Amino acid sequence: MYSEWRSLHLVIQNDQGHTSVLHSYPESVGREVANAVVHPLGQALGTPSVAGSESLLKTDKEVKWTMEVICYGLTLPLDGETVKYCVDVYTDWIMALVLPKDSIPLPVIKEPNLYVQSILKHLQNLFVPRQEQGSSQIRLCLQVLRAIQKLARESSIMARETWEVLLLFLLQINDILLAPPTVQGGIAENLAEKLIGVLFEVWLLACTRCFPTPPYWKTAKEMVANWRHHPAVVEQWSKVTCALTSRLLRFTYGPSFPPFKVPDEDASLIPPEMDNECVAQTWFRFLHMLSNPVDLSNPAIISSTPKFQEQFLNVSGMPQELNQYPCLKHLPQIFFRAMRGISCLVDAFLGISRPRSDSAPPTPVNRLSMPQSTAVSTTPPHNRRHRAVTVNKATMKTSTVSTAHASKVQHQTSSTSPLSSPNQTSSEPRPLPAPRRPKVNSILNLFGSWLFDAAFVHCKLHNGINRDSSMT
Repeated sequence: MYSEWRSLHLVIQNDQGHTSVLHSYPESVGREVANAVVHPLGQALGTPSVAGSESLLKTDKEVKWTMEVICYGLTLPLDGETVKYCVDVYTDWIMALVLPKDSIPLPVIKEPNLYVQSILKHLQNLFVPRQEQGSSQIRLCLQVLRAIQKLARESSIMARETWEVLLLFLLQINDILLAPPTVQGGIAENLAEKLIGVLFEVWLLACTRCFPTPPYWKTAKEMVANWRHHPAVVEQWSKVTCALTSRLLRFTYGPSFPPFKVPDEDASLIPPEMDNECVAQTWFRFLHMLSNPVDLSNPAIISSTPKFQEQFLNVSGMPQELNQYPCLKHLPQIFFRAMRGISCLVDAFLGISRPRSDSAPPTPVNRLSMPQSTAVSTTPPHNRRHRAVTVNKATMKTSTVSTAHASKVQHQTSSTSPLSSPNQTSSEPRPLPAPRRPKVNSILNLFGSWLFDAAFVHCKLHNGINRDSSMT
């Protein structure tokens, strides 16, 4: 979809906005300078009697020099108060785009977009995993993510350049934490849901305020493909696509079409001010942001990303076993969640409204115990070949009995048809599609390749035919 547009991977990789002048000095020098400079600023914010007073920094030169120190301070270990004070100061300053306060330096208030762009690049350093991964880093990261949410929701003066820096910042911190194989109990596992949730929420807000250009969508699609081994990524993607589909069906097919109901919490992710054209464009792009969800059924594809390959090579350079990482063992359930979400979307377009279910996968149907389908032809009438058949009384009698027996068996097993909804009980009939539903080819154009690929997962075709893309 974005083949003619360039990705922003190299832009993100080559951006040195998160480095400080203090990185050129010995580590002991940077630590001492950061401790000495940041503590007065942080203590002033934390003291009620001083919090409402004016900032210590008055000029543009003072602010920029201090930001170089804070940028370095965000890379320090979490054994002291320095990193916390750096986060407190920056989360206070970025609110200049929402509601300026006396504690924010005057130069930041005068040019909030310019300064917030630099602050966002500096804050990337906080999300780099430390050796001493613990609750303190998780708590500080959550503080930044909440501030980012407030900034995106409430700011009315954010320029397009700032929105673009914000989107790249969120893509970068998600990629830092979610792209490598998951470490049980690590920071990525604890922050995955919040990270991807904030990214998608801010992205939807950006679609309303200043629609992202194709390079941003292409970069997001490439990066999200590297995070799919996290259940939270597929869950959040499914929530957003369902919420967008609910809005899309409402204005596409009118009020008479059966509504696609989603939880209020999910529906609130879509900004109320997003117009119909924006909903349609955003929906189609979000639908394809996960790439092919059937890839989730193949651990070899999911583990072929650069971060996985780095981890697969041990110190001796020898490749390790594919099943070494526990996160790959969750792929079957993640694959089910993804296809379950797509199933709900297909039903929504058919006008079959049903509540969302997060239950376990339906019990597989034993094909050997099902009646043979030879008694009932499924070939369309215009495709059936007319053949001359010689009928005598004996064969007619046998055929009549066989047909009656097959129809009886078919009637008895109709309630457990494999085509029934996973949410339905055995005695519950499948709802009929809406009369004004989209044409069959429209739904197949959208979802057909995913559905057919998913149906053939781990299936071996007969007569030695392989699933080769060069074969029809």
